[in-house]
Amino acid sequence: MEDKNKTKMIERTLTPLIRDHMGRGRVIVLYGPRRVGKTTIARELLAEAPEQERLYLNCDEMVTADALKPTSLAALERVIGQAKRIVIDEAQRVENIGLTLKLLIDNHPELDIIATGSSSFDLAGKVKEPLTGRAYEFMLTPLSLTEIKSYFGYSDLQLQTLFPRLLRLGSYPGIVLTDDNRADEEIIALADNYVYKDSLELVELRQRQLLPRLLQALALQIGQEASYHELGVTFGVKVETIERYITLLEMAFVIYRVSALTGTVKGNLSNRKRKVYFYDLGIRNALIQSLQPLDLRADKDALWENFCMNERLKYWQSRDERVQRHYWRSLGSKLDLVEVKNDIYQAYEFSYTDKKLTTPKYFTDTYPDAEAQLIHPANVLQWLVRP
Repeated sequence: MEDKNKTKMIERTLTPLIRDHMGRGRVIVLYGPRRVGKTTIARELLAEAPEQERLYLNCDEMVTADALKPTSLAALERVIGQAKRIVIDEAQRVENIGLTLKLLIDNHPELDIIATGSSSFDLAGKVKEPLTGRAYEFMLTPLSLTEIKSYFGYSDLQLQTLFPRLLRLGSYPGIVLTDDNRADEEIIALADNYVYKDSLELVELRQRQLLPRLLQALALQIGQEASYHELGVTFGVKVETIERYITLLEMAFVIYRVSALTGTVKGNLSNRKRKVYFYDLGIRNALIQSLQPLDLRADKDALWENFCMNERLKYWQSRDERVQRHYWRSLGSKLDLVEVKNDIYQAYEFSYTDKKLTTPKYFTDTYPDAEAQLIHPANVLQWLVRP
């Protein structure tokens, strides 16, 4: 995809939400994968403050990370000086960063502090307890269809022509803005240098050979139920090991899980099966070395399902709303997504081709007020602009 707007910044729907939460005496914590645009947003918000009140701290630099250790309030005050708006980039590099942020915001509630992190496993574990009631949390994902459409000025029809590329190469900003001749190479490098290596740092040395095999297995199962027991048998490890590794991959923003809705409370609680989706399809395809064009693929419907799940996730995030998300599996019938908001159930099935949708009878009997809809390329954009 050629970038015809090289000097234009991509407007992220998360930016105004973060801006709206500033000035409230709380720390802004911005999570997300590497290379997804966290630093860009943080710098954009930083630039809105008077120049003499700005401070950018890059914690990939060891000297900076050491200076931010919570040795004393006086020492931290010397680091920030007269700054009123502060960006602490890659904050998870700082030892006891949660205590540092607590000291600063408790004693200087007038500060606007934005802390970014590329691993919720690292950052959340260090800030959750110290910053209880003192932080707003946001997660930045790869680009949404809405953001791509706005940046390029596309019509709905023009945007629809991009679906095959987005299902194949994903929507990381650097990939969307890269021409087709280089995009394959770029997504492979991104998967290898950031996603895979960052994830590898989270696992025990003796189990590192398991991670690439588990990632490939999960990548081949998108759109299907993933059984921890079956994966454990396949790789010769305990179910608890599989579940722990999947949790780590989720905290590294590689995958996310959706639980089943079985029709009974007991069934929902006891069912250990989950569907696993990748936050970015380009990463998924690169990890299994499958970047061929969409018309040559046998996994189009699985890719489309993952794509729609991602876009709907971005939709609710852009509205700063929390919605329960499940899939339906019962008596041999299925629905790909069931959203629950204010006790109202809405169901969806995803298909790359338009077809007749038959709503499972047991689902209708269990949730008689719920509606079901088929989402395909011709109506997905309308679906993403309404609740």
